[in-house]
Amino acid sequence: MRHLEQLQVIADRSNGTRAIATEGFNGTLDYITSQLEQNTNLIVSRQYFTVRNYIIQGMPQLQSLVDGNIVNHLYLTDFTHILFSSRANFDTFVPVVVIPNLGCQDSDWTNASAADSVALVKRGDCTYPEKSALAEKYRVKGLLIYNDGTAPDRFQPIQGVRNNLNTTIPAYFLSYNLGMQLGNVTTNTSVIMNIDVSDANGIGNICADTTTGDKTKTIVVGSHSDGVTAGSGINDNGSGTVGNLILALNLAHLFETSSSYSTYKYRVRFCWWGAEELGLLGARYHVDQASLPSTTTVGERLQDYLVNLNYDMLAGPNYRFGIHDSSTVPSTTPTQARNGTSQITDLFRQWFSEQNLPWSNASLGGGSDYVPFLAAGLAVGGVNTGAGGIKSASERDQYAAILGIGNGGLANAAYDPCYHQQCDRITNINPFAYEKVVKAAAYAIEYLGRLNDLEKWLYPQGRLKNFELFNRHQLYDFRNDPDLI
Repeated sequence: MRHLEQLQVIADRSNGTRAIATEGFNGTLDYITSQLEQNTNLIVSRQYFTVRNYIIQGMPQLQSLVDGNIVNHLYLTDFTHILFSSRANFDTFVPVVVIPNLGCQDSDWTNASAADSVALVKRGDCTYPEKSALAEKYRVKGLLIYNDGTAPDRFQPIQGVRNNLNTTIPAYFLSYNLGMQLGNVTTNTSVIMNIDVSDANGIGNICADTTTGDKTKTIVVGSHSDGVTAGSGINDNGSGTVGNLILALNLAHLFETSSSYSTYKYRVRFCWWGAEELGLLGARYHVDQASLPSTTTVGERLQDYLVNLNYDMLAGPNYRFGIHDSSTVPSTTPTQARNGTSQITDLFRQWFSEQNLPWSNASLGGGSDYVPFLAAGLAVGGVNTGAGGIKSASERDQYAAILGIGNGGLANAAYDPCYHQQCDRITNINPFAYEKVVKAAAYAIEYLGRLNDLEKWLYPQGRLKNFELFNRHQLYDFRNDPDLI
């Protein structure tokens, strides 16, 4: 809690955020690094990468010309910028073409004759990146995606919508009302889009390695260090950041000071990934670099990694103990990763059961930094306390039956009601849940570290070694992330 309080101070000094490219994010990395360097002999390193087209310069503009009437629309009220989309500098009005059927099929675009126009398409059916990819394919000058108005929270423009990392067209997300106005087929509509964006450079990952253990058989323990723009990110993911820091500090202390605590056969690498909130960018970059044929340094190659344990959101107020369920891995997961992932799932289930604690299944879809490791053929696992999902009455009753009446939490309420909101502050932490999850994480490291043959335990049929055969830019499947639809 003392470390979490420091992250709250860091966020408060940065206008209440620890998102990348802010003082709060940089301060978080400095805090992690200083704690590791001052209190351990772990080998600490930073890895930097660039997030393209992330920083908005000045005020974006959207101007419409509808039947001769010019209207200037308000940024954040009528429209937002879709992240990673390129700059725009229209000097004249460009015709708007309405794309039918939600723009998820090639036929939608060919029938609309969208080339050299600004395409207008409604949210739904497929992801924003998929719509954008089709827009680029059919050579539009700009893309406008508008909300669908199907629920009270689907009228306003959304901040933080993400595009493909390498998109070459400008794109805005519009309110439902503005989308309907511009999409009125009885009107003659054109728009001007102007926005200046720049790259966010020097976004950092941190890794800290034990000085002992086989570098070619590394246990990677990861969490993301950034938060969203709208909030301090103390549960998401200050809790994982600090939980991982505590694991690193304590293991290093035992290795360095206790004569009765022997070191592991395997190296342990603790990592803090940047820009997870923008699409797992730090972890994806790390896996990308580690799998390059040109990466030949022993200990830095993906083939040197045995397993990735991931900790993202560990202290939600209406918590569940969500163990990543190996049966939910995506169908595209390499077969080599499945056995070890199942072993780790069972390991956590056994621990919670032996501690007389309830547990729940958590999906291994597209939600956190384990994804690129899993997609590359590594076994993964972890525990979380839940995000915006809803605790059911049956789950509440299950927990109350074990923890005691009144201790099962609130039914029909979010596990974290402050998920991605301003109220995700130090008051949003459940210390009881936090302690249990971090103890489970420590147990997993200890158990794996003491196995005589961790590689065979994870991969009895052998594991993938030719990691460079993977298309590194397709490790993350956007369709696994519902926030992008």
